[in-house]
Amino acid sequence: MTPQLGRLALDNHMWLFILLTQLLALSTTGILWSYIRPNRLTRKMLLITLVFIISNAFLIYGLSEFWRERFRIYLIFSILQGFMIYAAVITLTLLMISQKILKRQFKVSAIKFARHLGLIIYLGIVSLAVFNSYSPVVKRLTVVTDKPLAQPLTIALVSDTHLGKWFGNRQIDNLVALVDDSQADVVVLAGDIMDDTTIYYDKTDMRSHLSKLKAPLGVYAVLGNHDYLGYEAAIAEAVKGAGITVLDNQSVLLDNAVWLVGRSDDLDTSRLTAQQLLTQVDSDKPIIFLEHRPSKIDEISALPIDLHLSGHTHGGQIFPLTILMDGFLPLNYGSKQVNGTEFLVSSGFGIGSVPFRLGTRSEIWIVTLQPK
Repeated sequence: MTPQLGRLALDNHMWLFILLTQLLALSTTGILWSYIRPNRLTRKMLLITLVFIISNAFLIYGLSEFWRERFRIYLIFSILQGFMIYAAVITLTLLMISQKILKRQFKVSAIKFARHLGLIIYLGIVSLAVFNSYSPVVKRLTVVTDKPLAQPLTIALVSDTHLGKWFGNRQIDNLVALVDDSQADVVVLAGDIMDDTTIYYDKTDMRSHLSKLKAPLGVYAVLGNHDYLGYEAAIAEAVKGAGITVLDNQSVLLDNAVWLVGRSDDLDTSRLTAQQLLTQVDSDKPIIFLEHRPSKIDEISALPIDLHLSGHTHGGQIFPLTILMDGFLPLNYGSKQVNGTEFLVSSGFGIGSVPFRLGTRSEIWIVTLQPK
C-alpha cells in the first residue's frame, strides 16, 4: 500500500476502529469484573483503567502501521476480546436455560462453576478458530458443460494462500500433499498468493516447497489485491520461479480441449475486460475463467463462460462476518449458477491478516468439469 493510500484508509476508518476498541474494552471490563469481582473502589478503578489503557495501546500501535504487521497485532488482540464476548454470551445462555429447566436460583458454588465453564468455552473458541485456520479440508464440485468435451477435467482450486509470517512452508507442504492426493489434472491459484510482499517467502526459502506443487496439465495463477501492493513484479517473478505460470490477462488451452483464461485483479487499472479476453479463445470449447474476486458476476454471466473460479472473500472468515457479508456480495462463498455460468468462490487456503477462522475453514476445492 502506498503512503497516500495508507493515509486515506486511515482517515476513513480511524474513528470506526477507535469506537470498536472502546466497545471491546467496555465489554472486556464487564467480563473480567464478573471473574475478579473487585470489592474496593481502588481495585475497581484500577481494573477499568488497565483494560482501557491496554486496549488503546494496541490501537495506537496498530494504527502506527495501518493494515501492516503492527495493525494485524491489534486485530488479533481485538478478535481475542471479541471471543471473550462470545464465550460470555454462550455461558450466560447456558445458565439461563439451566435455571429455567431446574426452576431454581443458582448457589454460590454453581456461579463459581459457571465462571470456570466460561473460561473453558473461551479457550475452546480460540482453539477451534486456530484449528480451522491450519487444518484444511477438501471440498468437491461437479460442473456440467453443454460444450464438447472428450473426458472430464479435474481442477484443484486454491485461493488466498497469503504466504508470509503466519503461513509458510509447513502449510505449503500440506497443500502439496492434498493436491497430490486429489490427482487433479490442473491446479489454479486464485490470487493473494503472498501476504503483501516476498520478504518472508524469500527469507524462509518457500520457493523450494512451492515448486513441488505439480499437476499433469500444469499449475497456473493470477494475482490478487494483496499481490498488488507494490510488490507485484517481485511476486510474479517469485511465483514463476516456482514453476507456476502467471496468467496476467492471458489464456491457455488445456489438453487441446478446455480454455483457461486468467485475469489480473481489480487493482490493475490496465486489465482487460472479460469480453476482450474472450477474443483470445474459441468459445465453442469449454471456458474456465480465473480471477481473484467475484466482483463481476453480471459481466461474466453474460458471456459464454462455463466456470468462474475466484476467492478473495475468505467466506467472511470469522463469525458474524460469515453471515453479514452475504448481504453485501452477490456471492460470498460457495457455488452458484447464473445464466448458465457456474460461479465458485473459495474461502481460501490461508488466513490473511489474522490466524483465526470461526464459521469457515481452510480449504481447497476439487472441481470436475464434465460433458452433459
